[in-house]
Amino acid sequence: MKTFTILGAGWLGLELAKVLKSTYKIKVTSRNEEKLKMYEEEGFSSYILNENNLNSLDELLEANYLFINFPPSKFDDYLGFLDKIYCHKKIKNIEKIIFISSTSIYPDIEGFFNEDFEINSSSSKIVYDAEKLIENRSDIIFRVSALVGANRISGRRFSAKLVEYPKIKINFVHRNDVISATKYAIDNNLNGIFNLCSKEHPTKEDLYGFNSKKYDFEKPIFSNNEEFLNRIIDGSKISKLGFVYKHNDPFDFVWIY
Repeated sequence: MKTFTILGAGWLGLELAKVLKSTYKIKVTSRNEEKLKMYEEEGFSSYILNENNLNSLDELLEANYLFINFPPSKFDDYLGFLDKIYCHKKIKNIEKIIFISSTSIYPDIEGFFNEDFEINSSSSKIVYDAEKLIENRSDIIFRVSALVGANRISGRRFSAKLVEYPKIKINFVHRNDVISATKYAIDNNLNGIFNLCSKEHPTKEDLYGFNSKKYDFEKPIFSNNEEFLNRIIDGSKISKLGFVYKHNDPFDFVWIY
């Protein structure tokens, strides 16, 4: 059985591990010890990995596939941490490295953004710098839009709160589609940079209002600001290679809470 290592088994990584555990031997990491027991109960080999403790890298990189998914905001030196992983002597033996990036790499301006867009400025410098650091050392980079699914109901955290710029269109991708895209990329030996984003792009006002009725939370308060930005992420590149999104319309998403 081949080994699949997930560096960063959070909301996305842990669910990926659960989906893959019947196919691969799974190794996962956490930045602290609190989650290790839960990981072990799921049948995963679990390790501490953080800026101050990289002792487990030797064993973690004894793997066929490597999935890297860390939130930059949780690190004092995110780029230095990534560099230590990518400079490890064992990483060259891994068959495929998948790095989770973000569509925040694109500028915060009006436009239609696909993978061919030349990025001269970014809405997130740390995301841009991270990609530049690893782009020639990863097989796949997934630029992921705002992750939703399960208990992440769009708009609920704005219940009874003010929402600015309600006419702005938003870009989503369902967690299950990111997991499916990961499997598809491995099974079909894909390489390259791919945006992952649902086809439909509703406004904040339309989707948050819809979900407040459907899931019975207090409707957000929408400002009177009529400004809007059509900043559309194109997630079709991977579809042209045969991948099928199962969750294209955020109005049809099924959340569990």
